Amino acid sequence: MKELKLKDKTYKKFIDCFEKLAKKNEGKEFEAAYSEIQMETGVASITLKKAIQILEEDGIIAVEQGRNTRYGKFKYLNETRDGADKEKNKFSEIKTDPDNVEVLIGQIKSMSNLLEQLRQRIRTQEMTISVLQDRVADVEDKLVNK
Repeated sequence: MKELKLKDKTYKKFIDCFEKLAKKNEGKEFEAAYSEIQMETGVASITLKKAIQILEEDGIIAVEQGRNTRYGKFKYLNETRDGADKEKNKFSEIKTDPDNVEVLIGQIKSMSNLLEQLRQRIRTQEMTISVLQDRVADVEDKLVNK
């Protein structure tokens, strides 16, 4: 199961973006600036990194290091996209056995609880980082003013 998740709308934005870039480059491997992809999709840099990782894991794109850290080499692998068939295949493995459904519901609830705990931990860590950054800034100001 994937640890990372994107909203469907964001996922589609990235697929459309890479589809457009692939057509522009005649389906060949292409190099693109991460900032260009970010502007095209209108997402934050952390979402960009997450989306690229997810698309690579899903087999939609292949990614290699570009000329420097601001660029990536991409190959769009999802040339023939048929969303309905993919969704159908994704769920065809799930059996409609009532016992299976109860187990799945239990697993979903458990994962939801774990996810909420992780979100709370991240919020706490973000607040701690913010406090530490403020303290470092104060120390830097005192050092500069001496």
